[in-house]
Amino acid sequence: MINRFKEYRPVFLSADREQSLAYYTKLGFQCNHYTGFVDRDGLRFAIHDASGAAGEIRPNHRVDGRSWDLYVWVDDADALYTELVAKGAMIHYPPRSPREYHMREFAILDPDGYIFAFGSPIR
Repeated sequence: MINRFKEYRPVFLSADREQSLAYYTKLGFQCNHYTGFVDRDGLRFAIHDASGAAGEIRPNHRVDGRSWDLYVWVDDADALYTELVAKGAMIHYPPRSPREYHMREFAILDPDGYIFAFGSPIR
């Protein structure tokens, strides 16, 4: 019998988990305040409480100055951007079209400084 991976959930640490879950709820995600699970359209991740942690939360860009923490392929980046702006998303950068990899993309920040980019292929 072959054992297959069924699902994954990246885990993001938060200085204030309830604040982060409220932010994602505002953006249209379903949030479980007991588990910290966050879901929308198959995008699944978890927010874990790190309010008592000894060190600081370090999203990728705080380490290398540029990297996202999550890149999500979507059907229409421009439409999603318009929706998330209307819901109060913190924008890291507006839609752009990097020629190197032929995607239309934008990125948001969350309350802990994580950068989530959303992109759709340019056809």
